[in-house]
Amino acid sequence: MVDYATAAPGIHLEEITPAGPISGAGTSVAALIGTTATLPTGDALGKPVPVTSWNAYKDRLGEYKSGLNLPYAVRGFFDNGGTFAYVVPIKDMGGLDGALLELTRLPDVGLVCVPGLVDAAAQKDKVTKHCEDMHDRFAILDGVQDKDPLKPGNPLLTQRSGLGSAIFAAVYFPWIKIPDPAATTPTTIAVPPSGHIAGVMSRCDSTVGVHRAPANEQIRGAVGLDFTLNDAEQGMLNKQNINALRQFPGTPPMVWGARTLSADVPWRFINVRRLVSYVEDSLIEGLRWAVFAPNNTALWKGLERSITEFLTRVWESGGLFGRTAKEAFYVTIDESLNPAPVRDRGEVYIEIGLAVTRPAEHIILRLGLWDGGAKVSEG
Repeated sequence: MVDYATAAPGIHLEEITPAGPISGAGTSVAALIGTTATLPTGDALGKPVPVTSWNAYKDRLGEYKSGLNLPYAVRGFFDNGGTFAYVVPIKDMGGLDGALLELTRLPDVGLVCVPGLVDAAAQKDKVTKHCEDMHDRFAILDGVQDKDPLKPGNPLLTQRSGLGSAIFAAVYFPWIKIPDPAATTPTTIAVPPSGHIAGVMSRCDSTVGVHRAPANEQIRGAVGLDFTLNDAEQGMLNKQNINALRQFPGTPPMVWGARTLSADVPWRFINVRRLVSYVEDSLIEGLRWAVFAPNNTALWKGLERSITEFLTRVWESGGLFGRTAKEAFYVTIDESLNPAPVRDRGEVYIEIGLAVTRPAEHIILRLGLWDGGAKVSEG
């Protein structure tokens, strides 16, 4: 700070660090792990490969090959609106731990898929745990193929039981049918849906926003389903937080569920978890200017202004519920949260409350018979 008491009269310039605005973090970058037709050699095996299109993928890692799920998933991701992904080629599931470790070095990943992996223990203890530990990404899990999915002891309900409760993961059933691109005659093949679902999520993020539930959306490239659920069956699976893929008359296969694996009602829906992760990531990235700044009321006001401006934009986009911004969120940063002992430790506490929007999972129509005429009410 210039001591103006001893400075010569004139014009003086001071530079300040701006307090915002906060840019939104990315949410739609997918990481897909699996075996590719052309495996890299040496140290490149198990390392993430950035790809921006199906052509870019096949040029580097090959096309389709019998027994491989990853190529179909990558194609489905881009066909459904995905624009950027990291593909982690591994020889077999023994390389999963190393692949997930590599993904910890990529903070822009928002979605994680291991197409075709249906072992509940690996899904829970490896893929879902990775997303929980990172706290900024979401696992899209494939349900196991099952021709009697509601029968106790059968593969799907056994898998679901093994997955437990998780707020950073969702499971989808059944597998989807697509035209087999490797067949010499027209035929279909059943493939796991996770890559296609990642593309649907990416599409919803770009067209509406991360607050949009990734459901009631067409699955591009799918021409059928490996199992046809009826309403009663889906109702039972929905109660188990298994997201159904459905095909209604005259429509292509659709995503018809938007639940996480969480047993906690506040975290029931995918878009709620992903919206909160988006806000957290955006604030972490957008508030780095404040680290090591003087911990005083001027800093607090700057932080409050930056956060309020960002959350106002989230509210205006439809991500938060309320007729006014004050109803949609609050930001508190004051001396009650930051007394002298807290400041002495070099800490700043900010309390933020969000009124998130949740999807209209059930639309209730109340219909009655009316014989016409006037209606009279007494007050």
